[in-house]
Formats: sequence, structure tokens, C-alpha cells
Amino acid sequence: MKPVIVILFVDALGWKLASGRPGFASALANRREIETILGFSSGALPTAFSGRPPREHGRWLMYRRAGADGGVFRGFEKLAWLPARLRRSWRLRQWLTRQVEARGVRGYFNLYEVPLEELSRFDLAERDDLFAPGGLPVDTLWDGLARRGLAWHGWNWRTPEAEAIAGLRERLAAGRDDLLFLYTADLDALLHHEGSAGPRVRERLDRYDALVRSLVDGPPGGRPRWVYLCSDHGMVDVVEHVDLLSPLDALPFRRGRDYDAFFDSTMARFWWRRGEARGAVREALAGERRGRWLREDELAREGADFPAREYGEDVFLLRPGALLVPSFMGSRPVAAMHGYDADHPDMTALLASNRPLPPDVRRLADLRGFFERELDAAEAAA
Repeated sequence: MKPVIVILFVDALGWKLASGRPGFASALANRREIETILGFSSGALPTAFSGRPPREHGRWLMYRRAGADGGVFRGFEKLAWLPARLRRSWRLRQWLTRQVEARGVRGYFNLYEVPLEELSRFDLAERDDLFAPGGLPVDTLWDGLARRGLAWHGWNWRTPEAEAIAGLRERLAAGRDDLLFLYTADLDALLHHEGSAGPRVRERLDRYDALVRSLVDGPPGGRPRWVYLCSDHGMVDVVEHVDLLSPLDALPFRRGRDYDAFFDSTMARFWWRRGEARGAVREALAGERRGRWLREDELAREGADFPAREYGEDVFLLRPGALLVPSFMGSRPVAAMHGYDADHPDMTALLASNRPLPPDVRRLADLRGFFERELDAAEAAA
């Protein structure tokens, strides 16, 4: 009988977090650490789905520099004329979000606390649905499913987790699908809020453990279930806060005039308009011991050496556990964060299954090829 493949993709379920929970997902006896990439889910998920590094699939961070077409925020420079109080309005940001969606953006994005008067300098990398065929400019797992003509269904961040799990159970019981895929970002949000030792984090892990057991234990006589639990990265508890904006504001060079910059929660990215500004900024941040300027070879190793430098001409990365406050992602601290050096133990992702795991599946980019081979094996077992 042909097996059904069930993939539970839990954002931010790191190897260390899962391993620190005795008996967690014990129904999946085969498990392994998976090397993630530098950055966030905006780059990690495309890497997992395509099997390619960011430089090839084109996605790394949520925001990049606007190109010649002006990007999805074209015209937003007029917002600079609004009073500061209005620019900080939550209602205005909600309205602007709808305007961006009306321009055809189907991928995930959030305006967070990016200064509205600076939005027109940037663009969103994720325009299409990463969880569907054609969502990336390169071939993906979902494109492969379409070519195979398999019956499959998926749930992602657009569906509340409880509703998605209920849908998964229903379709699994019906037995008509060859592959079921469920992505949830709920654990990621809880970790940001509580940290790795948070009570709701522990409760959610218990819930996932019960879900995995129920997925593996199918009804007698039913289709075999090949179950996989995986993630895109782990999470690091925040232990210190770093303010990079204040030392930059003290310089005689100004953002928007002498250089452009984007401040993510763990890194600052720069594009230079004046060479003197580059020298001054690099020197000012060189004294910040809680971070470092990334070298070209480091960016190349991470697959983030983009020829057009759309994600930054220079990148300053904080050390694991340090949080940039304030940043364009938020002005308030959070309990845990990701987007650090990929080799930090807390950043390592997870792959667990009731199926054997080949020794060559070690990196996030290996997941796509692994699942393709599992689909082949399921076809052969039919």
C-alpha cells in the first residue's frame, strides 16, 4: 500500500530546544541536527524548499534595497510630509499594509517599525507565495509536486495552527492525499515572547509531542504513514541589548543623505552614497564589541554574497544573545531571537522521522532533495 508522507514544519524548533525536552517526539526515533543559514525564515524557508542558497533563490532578508522599478513602496516617500504623530499611527500602518497587498504582494511581510518616510528606499523580496508552485524564481519542492501530479495539501502561516492541525487530521483520515504539509510559526512567536524556558513554550512542545504520536499511530489496515518533523532554525535567548542608532546619530553623516541603512533585530545593513560616510560608520561600529562587520568570505560561505548588493553593501552582525534595540523590527526588547551566526548551537535546526535519515542530509539545503527521494521511495512502495 502506498505510504502517505506527512511533514510537520515547526518554525524555530531548534535541535537544542527539542533535545532538552525528555522524551519529546520519541515516536520519531531517527533524528539529526540540521545546519541552518545566517538570517531569518525569509531566507531559510526558500533554502529548505528549493535546496539552493540565498544567492541563487534570491531571498535572504525580508527587506532589500529598492531597484530601478521603485519597488512595492514607490510613492511612499510622500509620507515624510505627514506629522510625526500620524506616521506612528497603527491605523496608518494597517492601511499601508493593505495598499502593499493590493500591489500584488502574496508573500509574508510586516511593516514592523520601519520609518514610513524611509520605506520607499526599500523593497520586499518575497512577492509570491513560498508555499506554492511558482513561488520562487527557481525550482522548488512544490513545483516538483505539481510535475508529479500527486494529491497533496498544505497549510502555512495564513491558517491558525489549531485550524490547520484539525484540517490535517481530517484529510489524513480521509486517506486521499499522498503528501500533507503543515507549517506553523506559533512556537516562533512564543519563543520571542517568553524565551526557551517559558511556560507556554513548554506547553506547546507537549502539544507537538502528542500530535506527532497521533500522526504516527494510524488506524490498523490504513496507509503507512511516513512522518517528518523539521524546522528552519533555532532560537537564542536574549541576554543583552545593543543600541547602534545612537552612535550613528552622533556622526556628521546622515541616513538618507549620506548613506541608507536597514536595522534588523540582529544586524545593521548599509548602502553608501558617500565614501566618507562608509569610513566613519565602519569606524564608529568597529568599537562595538558585541558585534562585528561581516567579511566577504563569510557572506560567501553563507550564500549571501549578492552581486548587486541589494541586501547591503556592508553588514554588521551582533553576537548571539544580543538584540538590536531599537531597530526597524521593534523598539521593545523580546525574550529570544534568531538571525545569528548559523554555527551557534542554539541556532541549529532539527529533522526527525520514523524513516531512516541518510547520512548526507545535514544542511537546510538538503531537505528538498531528501523529500524528493522519499517521494520516489513512496511511489516504489505502492
